[in-house]
Parts: sequence; C-alpha cells; structure tokens
Amino acid sequence: MKLFGKLTAAVVVALALTACSSKEKLVLPDVQNSISPKKVWQSNVGNGVEHYESGLKPVIVTDKVYAASRDGIVEAKNLSNGRTLWSFDLRDEDETSLLARLSGDSARIAGGVTFNDNKLYLGTEDGEVFALNAETGELLWRVAVKGEVLASPAVDAGLLVVATTAGTLIALDAATGEQRWTFEDEQPALTIRGVSEPVIEAGGVIYGSGTGRVGVLIADRGYQAWEEAIASPQGSTDLSRLVDVDAKPIVVAGTLYAIAYNGELVAMELRSGRQLWKRDYASFRNMAVAGNILYLVDSTGGIYAVDRRNGSEVWGQQGLQRHFLTGPTVYKDYLVVGDNEGNLHWLNRDNGDFVARQSMDGSGFYREAVATDDYILVTSRNGELVLLQVP
Repeated sequence: MKLFGKLTAAVVVALALTACSSKEKLVLPDVQNSISPKKVWQSNVGNGVEHYESGLKPVIVTDKVYAASRDGIVEAKNLSNGRTLWSFDLRDEDETSLLARLSGDSARIAGGVTFNDNKLYLGTEDGEVFALNAETGELLWRVAVKGEVLASPAVDAGLLVVATTAGTLIALDAATGEQRWTFEDEQPALTIRGVSEPVIEAGGVIYGSGTGRVGVLIADRGYQAWEEAIASPQGSTDLSRLVDVDAKPIVVAGTLYAIAYNGELVAMELRSGRQLWKRDYASFRNMAVAGNILYLVDSTGGIYAVDRRNGSEVWGQQGLQRHFLTGPTVYKDYLVVGDNEGNLHWLNRDNGDFVARQSMDGSGFYREAVATDDYILVTSRNGELVLLQVP
C-alpha cells in the first residue's frame, strides 16, 4: 500500500489489514447449532453499499423498517412482512445538480439512517445532509456541509449533529437544515476511513476523533466542555500510529464508554471527563451494552464481554480471530456478529460459547445487525435485508 503525504481528510485504509493479513485460508470453528433462527422475510434495498466502507444501516421504529442504499434508494418497509410502504430515490431530485454530474448513477449515501420526530436523516460522501418525511418519503430539505458524511447523524431536541471526515462537527436545525454552529477538530495526516457517530446526551454532544480523543461539546452553542485522549500514536509506521476513535461512544447512567483503534477501552465521567478505569482493548467497531455488560469485537476479531462497572473481563471468545467481523448485537439471550463471507455467528452472551452459525448472503456483512425485543435484522453488502426471529 502506498501512503501519501499529509492529507486534509480521511483516507482509505484497508481495514482487512486488521482482520486477515495472512495468505493462509482461515477456517471457521466447528459449531453444533443448538438454536434455529427463523427467517421471517427477506427483501432488498437498491444495490446496498457494494464494496465501499459505509456507515449505512437500517433502523426499526415501531412497526416499520427504514433502510437505504449507497446508490440513492431509501425505503420504508412493513416490519411484519417486509412489504415496501414507500420508496425514495435521491437521484430523482434535481437531475442537473453537481451531485448527479459528479457521481454518475450513485448518490453515494453513506451516513444514516437516523430517525427522530417522524423524520429520517441521512448524509452522503458528497457532503450533503437531507431529511425525509418518515410517513411518506417526501424530501423535506437538503443542505451541503464541509466534508464527507460517513456516519449516522445524531438528533435530539430539534438539533441535528453531523460528523464529517474533515474533522468537523456541524449542528443543524432538525426541522429546516439551517446551520446552528460548527466545531473543527484537528485531523492527523492519516486516518482509517470512518467517523465516529456523534451522541447527544444530557445537553452535550459526545464525539470521537481521528487523533485518539473523546470530547463533549455544549449542545446549545458548540463550545467545548472537555476533551481527553484515550490513545496516543505509537510505533514506527503510519499504520501502527493510527489511533482513530471510530466506534460510537456509549453513555449509561452518567458514564461514558469509548474505545480507540490501537488504543484502549475507557470509562469516563460524562460531565467532567475524569477517567474511571481503562483496559487494553482496541477496536474500530461499535460496541453493545446490556445491563452491566459491554460487548465488543476488537481489532483482530476477538469477541469480549466486559463488566462496565469496573472493566473486568467476563469472557473472551477467540474462535473468529482474523475473520473480518461486524460489531456485536445483543438479541435476547444471544450476541450476534456477522463476517465478510456472509456468515452469521450466534453466541451465548453469558459465556461466549457458539450456539449457531448461519451461512447467508455471500456478499458479506459490513455493519452490526439491528435488534428489537422480537426480531433481529441483518443487512448484506448487496442490499439484502433479512429479518430473523428466535422463539
């Protein structure tokens, strides 16, 4: 891989370097299926995200599924049967736009889907954010921002916050798209191609940066409340010095949990940034939490359960090391991860033992599944949606 000089935006780094750098064929561990997840329905949304790194994932709201594809399709589906309720194509809006001319037949949607107050919010690699009416699919507004939007926007109390690859956090009026404030963060010369999803909590906007830092901004004005490093560049190569905080921060009961690539898992006080504990785990994938347990997939494919109160390891599962995994999803008594070969792995979330494996879409999984109390929804790279259920 050739690395270029100083860049002003995130660059493409093959994440497979962290998953499988060996040419030897990886072998999946033997699994005796003790559960049989049932397929409720299967559907497609556009061409999915194809081979691109993307923050797109569907969202389930009450009795509907909202999903999007990189090429520009956004759809609402009935949760119980997968029937399409409406479909919107961003490419149909203003065919003479610069977006259409530059992108050919793709709108390059990469950030979303976010739902709030009967609206859907998404962003594109071309630096646009748009809002749709969640009931009808009608385009409500569309604005340009500085930098690519690769992560889902955060929205709360009428404020929509977008993180871009330019290292900028941009706050928009959720109803109109009007800009409220911007915050520009330092960007290193080289980063993983990805951005941490911002989180709005307790009047603050929580963010992770490409410099290995986590911070909080005052939501009303965009002023910085605090910022702390959870990773420091080390090593002799540019790749070994990557310290991106790409995983979405998690907040539980006033405690912030964050993890960095080539960094650490850290628990901090939300209001002050004071460190409560830290442990030697590193990742770029979103974590999951259930009760007092944090679940994570580390940078090499290890799967762990960690007590969020003190950072002690409850269990670790190394059977999928160097397999390119999604982040974990908690569903009922199970922890579910997908891989880039299209396998869905089910673990007992109490002890980390494998309880099932399903071979599904060969295009592979790229983002964590989405779950409700009753269902779990997985999405493949080619846009296939599959709703599963375990009795």
